Amino acid sequence: MKQTFIITIIFFILGLIIGSFLNVVIFRFNTERSFGGRSGCMVCQNKLYWYELIPLISFFALKGKCRNCKTKISIQYPIVEFISGLIFASLFLKFQDIFFVNTLIFSISYAYYATMFSILLVIGVYDFKHKIIPDALAFVFGI
Repeated sequence: MKQTFIITIIFFILGLIIGSFLNVVIFRFNTERSFGGRSGCMVCQNKLYWYELIPLISFFALKGKCRNCKTKISIQYPIVEFISGLIFASLFLKFQDIFFVNTLIFSISYAYYATMFSILLVIGVYDFKHKIIPDALAFVFGI
């Protein structure tokens, strides 16, 4: 029981990290910016330090504002990170029996479902913000 709880927390943290990247995809999709490179404030372009990139924690530590220009940071960041964390933890709980029996089968199943739910999360949030589902995202999900 204790082992399952610890592993669930690890998968939740993994989901937070992936959720942070998903936010980058959502905000930079169909813009001139690439998905790589350093993150920065959307307003003042100030590059963020490593401790400002910790999912969930940094948003609340900075009180939802840029450290440099004090511009309000979108609430989307912690919401997407938290939902992604919940999805990743829930997927582990769903497949935990397989995890303890056959790690390879678990890894394949988990990777598939985590990828599908991540793409759906990007599609859902992007659609919520822009009222459109880009063909590229639908195509990637379809594959």
